[in-house]
Amino acid sequence: MAETCSSLLIVTHSFKKSTPPQELPHIFRLPNEILEEIIRTTARVERDEDRQFLGWQFPEHQHTQVKQIALSCRRFYALCIPYLWRDKEFILPREDDETKIDSRTVQLATDILSRQTHLMNNSNSTVNDDDDNTKQQRRNKRHFGAFVRSLCRDLTNGPHYDMNNSRLMAELVCNLRALRIDFHPKARAEHYGLKFFVQSCPMLDELYLENCRDTYDDFASLLQYNRPLTSLTLLCCTVKEQTWHQLIELNKKSLKKLLLQRVLIEEDPNKNDNNNNTGPSSLSSTIIKNITTASIVPLIPIPHTAYDHLFYNQQLTHLALSDAICYPMLNRIVTGSPQLLKLAIIIKESDPILTTRCILLLAQLRRLRILSLAFRSVHPLSTDYERLPCRAPSQAWTYFAQHMMDLRLIHVSASQLLLTHDFFSTLFNQQQQQQQLSFKKLLSQVMLHHVTHVATPVSFDEWTDQQVLDAYNKETTITQDTMDPWLINNDWQGYFLTYDQAQEKGFRCFEQEDHVCFVKGFEDWCEQSYK
Repeated sequence: MAETCSSLLIVTHSFKKSTPPQELPHIFRLPNEILEEIIRTTARVERDEDRQFLGWQFPEHQHTQVKQIALSCRRFYALCIPYLWRDKEFILPREDDETKIDSRTVQLATDILSRQTHLMNNSNSTVNDDDDNTKQQRRNKRHFGAFVRSLCRDLTNGPHYDMNNSRLMAELVCNLRALRIDFHPKARAEHYGLKFFVQSCPMLDELYLENCRDTYDDFASLLQYNRPLTSLTLLCCTVKEQTWHQLIELNKKSLKKLLLQRVLIEEDPNKNDNNNNTGPSSLSSTIIKNITTASIVPLIPIPHTAYDHLFYNQQLTHLALSDAICYPMLNRIVTGSPQLLKLAIIIKESDPILTTRCILLLAQLRRLRILSLAFRSVHPLSTDYERLPCRAPSQAWTYFAQHMMDLRLIHVSASQLLLTHDFFSTLFNQQQQQQQLSFKKLLSQVMLHHVTHVATPVSFDEWTDQQVLDAYNKETTITQDTMDPWLINNDWQGYFLTYDQAQEKGFRCFEQEDHVCFVKGFEDWCEQSYK
């Protein structure tokens, strides 16, 4: 539906106010509401939502295209100004860059946002009286910051603490709806300035933060000013224990998109005063001291009870977690958010019965479009992990394939996957039938690590614990780790790769233990082959 900018008529001429409407070009006879919709559609950034799992989805419009339209005439300029300033990004220069930049040509972000503009009246009527025109311009005089809806601040180049700049910027972007700040990894000796934006931006409902620590109660501002969120992304952040519980309550009815990666809880320092300095709190303090934080704060992973409270009847549509979860937690996620569209999780189950139950639970998410699934044992306070085999019989995955009608992307990482030819034929054939009936997109992105062939799968009618366990134990004795059995079916043989073949294609995500992999799509994951 979207058209390119070149297909939109851009008139560079100016016309007198007394020009009769019938003498104007057709595009100028359209009302502003229609013109604005044309501009919005033409310049919209096209994203393939079925191939990406993004916590930050801005800018929404292509700045270059909107700028070309705006420069054509005053009327288009007035219509384009809100879209030119809707999404802004500011990057903090490195210290060595400051000596190379001519200060006369570089402006502060706050100076840019505080600039004022005169906008035309957003209607088609003409103003002939000079006094009325002057009054109208005065009423429409606004600073550019008021048009900003999404703001991205890259502060990773240095641990600078410019609170005055943050306060002024927050006041200028008073209509902000989405905020992203990437802080320097070094911990600060004062707060991070989040409260300025929460206080000054009453419509803020999307938050993306990296390297933000809650030592000085930054997240408490969301509670103080009652700012429920629809989308929350936290990368390498910490949150105080009591604040975390209160944030869950605040966002229980509003939060739809959640991405948590390496998020830790700051324990109350007085909580364990009567206990010996051993256990998780002492270990966390040691680790935090080693990464040169400004103060030693006891850190722990997000407790199971906190996750349980978070996922209870939350009704999420997007969820990504870096903490490994077990079957009871996955059950809480699926029952609390049955309409999930995108899911990225790590499962740490090693029991065949519980692993099978996890796969059956995932098959209940009938609307799921993106699934990233890893079987790993993850260290809670570091990035270390150990891959685990998916200890489930092949029939569990065939059952999964039978119910995933809307799936567009699937990535499963494990040290072993027990699969059959029926799994692939079911997965792709059902997708083709569904596409013919409803014109839906096909499953185009599939990546499976260490695919192990099961020649004669053990079938059973009921998913009892004993039948599942017996089937898994029998299948592990008749598996084949070679490429030969997969080459029997010509339909999919082009997607099966050995580890060496995957390396030659540029895929660096596999390990040498992945004797046979299945890759369809994922071209953007390829790197240059080794010479």
